[in-house]
Amino acid sequence: MTVALVVFFIGFYFLKGASLFSNDKKYYCIYANVEGLQLSANVQVRGLNVGRVSHMELLDNKGVKVTLSVYKSVEIPEGTTAALASPDLLGSKIISLDLGPGPAMMSEGSTLTGTMEKGVVDNVSAELTPRLKELQITILGLDTALAGINAIVGPQNQQAIAGAIRSIQTTADNLSQLSGALGKESGEITSVIHNANSITGNLAKNNEAIQQILTNVNNLSGLLANAPIQKTVAELQTTISEFKGIASKINNNQGSLGLLINDKDLYNNLNTSLQSLNTLMGDIKAHPTRYVNVTIFGKKKN
Repeated sequence: MTVALVVFFIGFYFLKGASLFSNDKKYYCIYANVEGLQLSANVQVRGLNVGRVSHMELLDNKGVKVTLSVYKSVEIPEGTTAALASPDLLGSKIISLDLGPGPAMMSEGSTLTGTMEKGVVDNVSAELTPRLKELQITILGLDTALAGINAIVGPQNQQAIAGAIRSIQTTADNLSQLSGALGKESGEITSVIHNANSITGNLAKNNEAIQQILTNVNNLSGLLANAPIQKTVAELQTTISEFKGIASKINNNQGSLGLLINDKDLYNNLNTSLQSLNTLMGDIKAHPTRYVNVTIFGKKKN
């Protein structure tokens, strides 16, 4: 019975996270909320168990003081922090030691800085919370859209929608007929495309000639641009004005040419004189001796 009581007593304290014969080092840390941390919870460094939670004490207004029992062989450098973390999805808690830079080591009984580390569930919750809000907004928008669709597809608009569908069907039929007509005229369309290709080929072959024509046109445009057209037009206008003056004088019986053109008697007299002159010239040709004295070898003949 005595042995059984001793074993029970030792096992009870072992389950509480304490060991009667242990020489583990004690460290302390304070948390505002331990979030369900249990006695005998593991104390880990980089995932390796190096001790247990041996005691927890509620402070007045400062939070909860947690006692850590760390193996004697484990050294704790200065600057080490004790993070309250969740290693799995079940919500269990452990103390994760983030070793400091040192170089000095913390003495037994020192108080470590306690921090809170988000676990897997916390991270998933942090990721899902905004997504749930977005999903809620999306559902509200979808509900509004469905309400609008229900308002549109109401009894009053069903006939209009049916008419629109019939119009779409008619348009599809017309497109089908057009496609059939184009299929029948495919030969002519092919010929037109062939002719267009031929014209394009001819233009490509005569590209140099077309370029030369364009060059000549440009040169001609340059010559016309540089020609004294304005001066020539001015001189032509001056000449036309002079001809108008001459014509005006002729019409007004000024000068010999005006008198000759406008005086009928002068014209008749001149015509009669020319006829007489022609008659005289004819008589001179027929009887030159009547008008010319010719001496041959000293003999005179009147």
